[in-house]
Amino acid sequence: MSLVLYHSGLSTCSKQVRLALREKGLAYESRYIELWRYENLHPDYLKLNPNGVVPTLVHDGQAIYNALTINEYLDDVFPDPPLRPADPAARWNMRQWTWTADMLHLAVQDMTYAAVLQSKVDDLTDADKEKLVAAIPVPDRRARWRHTVEGGFSEKELAEREEMFAWGIAKAEAQLAETPWLAGDDFSLADISMITIVHRIGEIRPALVDPATVPQVAAWQCRVKDRPAARFVFDPNTDEVRSRPAGKSLAGLETFPYEL
Repeated sequence: MSLVLYHSGLSTCSKQVRLALREKGLAYESRYIELWRYENLHPDYLKLNPNGVVPTLVHDGQAIYNALTINEYLDDVFPDPPLRPADPAARWNMRQWTWTADMLHLAVQDMTYAAVLQSKVDDLTDADKEKLVAAIPVPDRRARWRHTVEGGFSEKELAEREEMFAWGIAKAEAQLAETPWLAGDDFSLADISMITIVHRIGEIRPALVDPATVPQVAAWQCRVKDRPAARFVFDPNTDEVRSRPAGKSLAGLETFPYEL
């Protein structure tokens, strides 16, 4: 049995799959994809994941992508310990939380672009900006990057994303006042999907996760991050999450570090 994970360490979706693998105690080969060098858009990587995003899991030669579907695949193939409830109603509840995480992830992406990526994109030459946009295969993501290279998100657009954050945090606070985990009494993919999103919201808009305002969410974050898998996955100092030096060029589009 061979598991190879192409990921970018502390990105939200990479952490979701790294968490699931660690929770299940599965050994895997870690291959870091440097997003700052646009290695996710190299033609060889696109052979694995035609969407040009991370993570990608390769199981015995079969490439599987999209963090949520990777995690459900892992639970199908390696069912012990389970990360989905057996009860259909509880499983529905789990899935509405993974759906919520996916909705929030779109807002998280935009806010992350504004907070972190905008300055890196602004440093590119006009020719490299066009090369970058042209290399993105999915139309929606290409439009988002086009928006970024043409000046980025307005204050009104960022306020709309912050409103989404507040909605998601309030929804989680109400649920966690009733149950210890988002899908009920047991830790599940709901918690794995949401913890990385909530953590990133805290990095971008810390006031939205202030323990004085959302004590249930704060306590839940502590419970999740106290789990051995999460302690490893959120640690910025492990070899698994240390990236190679970043550059301002699009070198990753030409030089990919792995033979597929």
